[in-house]
Amino acid sequence: MKVRQIYASVLILSLVFLAGCSKAPVQEEETLHLIQENAASLPGDERADLWQDEHNTFDSYRLPDGTRLLTIYKTVGPANCYVAGTVSYNDLSESARRGIDGYYEKQGLLYDTEAELQKAYGDYLSCRENGTAYQERHVRQEITPSASNDTAVSFITTVTLPVNGQEAKELRLGAVFNRETGAVYSNWDLFSLSEDAARQWLLDAPGTVSPALRKEMEAALRPEYILLFPDHLEISYPQGTLPSQEYSYSIGLDYDAELLSVLQPWAVPDGRETADSTQ
Repeated sequence: MKVRQIYASVLILSLVFLAGCSKAPVQEEETLHLIQENAASLPGDERADLWQDEHNTFDSYRLPDGTRLLTIYKTVGPANCYVAGTVSYNDLSESARRGIDGYYEKQGLLYDTEAELQKAYGDYLSCRENGTAYQERHVRQEITPSASNDTAVSFITTVTLPVNGQEAKELRLGAVFNRETGAVYSNWDLFSLSEDAARQWLLDAPGTVSPALRKEMEAALRPEYILLFPDHLEISYPQGTLPSQEYSYSIGLDYDAELLSVLQPWAVPDGRETADSTQ
């Protein structure tokens, strides 16, 4: 088994997010409008007002003194998101789009706005106590295509959540749909093995992790953590799911003969020949 990569990662915020999704640009201050005063209650009888840009692409929660506490970008995708070499939502039939829409409507937001506001305000109070400048927090959820073939199309939901004003963590969840009907597959259906056998195969595939880490991975593994890309399959453990790891932890597996032997033929994305050519 050729392991493409094993890595832990943390995001350094630079206000640059996933490209390829059609949306209005972040607007300048003068285009923001006050939507609701005292929209959120904070500790110590403090309140936050809700502002919104004129294109309704983000909400900005601000303290009465104008401090920008938290910006939450409106969810983008699955429509109007494009990845080169991959079929997009807009390329699919109406029935497929209905099925995919239903899945993501049910999924909803994968973060809690109230909880993020409370954490942001706690960070603000700590900065004020320490005499340091508070840096605004940002939250974003995007749904983008990741791989496709004649039978199936895969999407990834990426949620970017602040750790503080400078660092963020990502939650990435994969889903695979029938390209004609929009019916969602269980990610275990991608394998020609039983679920239990597929789990063990994925845990054994890296071959270099310690027994303790493997035990953590076994306890944490969820089918949504399996992500398909044109040239590799990835298992992505979000930050906090593996107790021994400080950051998110991902394992990438090339579509070599070993991986292809346990995948259903219909599950293998177009474009894997790119990976094959490097063997």
